[in-house]
Amino acid sequence: MKILSNNPFSGKAASWGFSQDRGVGLAVDKVNKAGGIKINGETYMWEKIQCDNRYIPADAVSCLKRGAAQGAKFMCTLGGAVTKPQIPLINKDKIVTIAAIAGGADFTNANNKYLFRTMPSADLTIAIEGIKIYKKLGVKRLVLLTADNVLGHSDAKTLKNALKVNKMSNILVAEEFVPIDTGDFSPVLTRVLAKNPDHIEGGAWPAAGLALLIKQARELGYKGTVTNLSGAPKVGPLVKIGGKKNVEGVIMLRLWPPDQLPTQAFKEYWAEYRKLYNQDPGANSWESYMAFMHLSAAVEKAQSLDPDKIVAVMRDLKIVSLLGELQLIGKDNPLLPGYGINNQYTSPLPVTVLKDGNPVIFK
Repeated sequence: MKILSNNPFSGKAASWGFSQDRGVGLAVDKVNKAGGIKINGETYMWEKIQCDNRYIPADAVSCLKRGAAQGAKFMCTLGGAVTKPQIPLINKDKIVTIAAIAGGADFTNANNKYLFRTMPSADLTIAIEGIKIYKKLGVKRLVLLTADNVLGHSDAKTLKNALKVNKMSNILVAEEFVPIDTGDFSPVLTRVLAKNPDHIEGGAWPAAGLALLIKQARELGYKGTVTNLSGAPKVGPLVKIGGKKNVEGVIMLRLWPPDQLPTQAFKEYWAEYRKLYNQDPGANSWESYMAFMHLSAAVEKAQSLDPDKIVAVMRDLKIVSLLGELQLIGKDNPLLPGYGINNQYTSPLPVTVLKDGNPVIFK
């Protein structure tokens, strides 16, 4: 059984791509070493194939086509900007897909029954946790400075709606969208800093982009706070590129402090990842690892390679994974409006702040 890793392995989003790819790879190895998957007396092994989409939408579509031509019936991918154009092919060819995407019901809905979100959506990260954080920080003048892509605009819509619902629309003083591969943020920062903000929301920048944004903002005199609520950038490159002093106090979601891992299974996963790659894992790695283990369990329980039978089992299946019980949510959930289908994984959601270059729980 082939699973396509349709990810950015080059460019500024490569840290995301390697993170997911490695997490799925560890899960593939675990299932195969345990004897694979048995269906009606036959044993099946997983094979992961890779394609570098460079975080370019057209390349991601081409990767999917190539993967399908090679016989891949399953896929892992990430990033709303490059996942959105893949959806018609995912639905048409019934490619069972685990995807690290933010956004909301524009991705997870009853029409996209083969697309499973491995991370919490913007309806949770921005609309709920974000509002709590802004209130706790006492934000008075908020700037949204995010990527000019499908995901960035989706996050902006979610943010503005959440601010409206909470009667906080007046705090948003500027919103700007720039290409995700931006290296020089000076022009846009000059515009937004003229609004005298006390908080910058980055949305979903990968490590390199967020690091440059913050570093250049500090160089231009910005003293306020920063959050990056949809993306979970790797801490190592964020600190290295941005500078420890510059990124001090940045608040993010989905990042566990290495000394506060909640389960023994997670500690063992963390140690294995570090042994193999000499760095701490990122959120996309463990979230995709857990999703793949859930997918594998569903294939075996379905006793079929029929994608419709597999996804039907997935929606009601619960397994014990790295962070405890893992299941899918979305249908009839008041926190996830318009989803109408259990296609979003749920697990504990840590809120962390960088202190001396390391994530600690934000209190």
